[in-house]
Amino acid sequence: MNPPSPMKDVVPVGRFFSMGNGRVGQYLSTRVLSVRSPFRRFSRSNDVCYLGFDKLSQAQKFAQSLASSGLRFSVQKGQILIQFPYEIKLFGDTETAKRLAYWDRKDHDRNSQKVAIRAGSASLHAA
Repeated sequence: MNPPSPMKDVVPVGRFFSMGNGRVGQYLSTRVLSVRSPFRRFSRSNDVCYLGFDKLSQAQKFAQSLASSGLRFSVQKGQILIQFPYEIKLFGDTETAKRLAYWDRKDHDRNSQKVAIRAGSASLHAA
């Protein structure tokens, strides 16, 4: 089962949802999804995170840093994060996903502020 299909830029960050088969998903940011099996014994070893990318080159570049850290992952076309053309499936390492989600949220906030500033300055010039 796929996670809920969010509209572009409207993702339920922080909210848990059922993914079926005892799995629970949680968006940590707009492009980071954590999937766990909390009711299973040894569930930590089954934890998976999906990281979404707009371009294959972005995913490949990030994959190189994951590989140099010795982490287990796969690069694939967007199957779970269908709002992104490419995704990295990261096995077992939720801390890396949490850090990436933190910086993704920071970047998103920074970009939102730039848009608000541009919109504000445009209205000043129009006056």
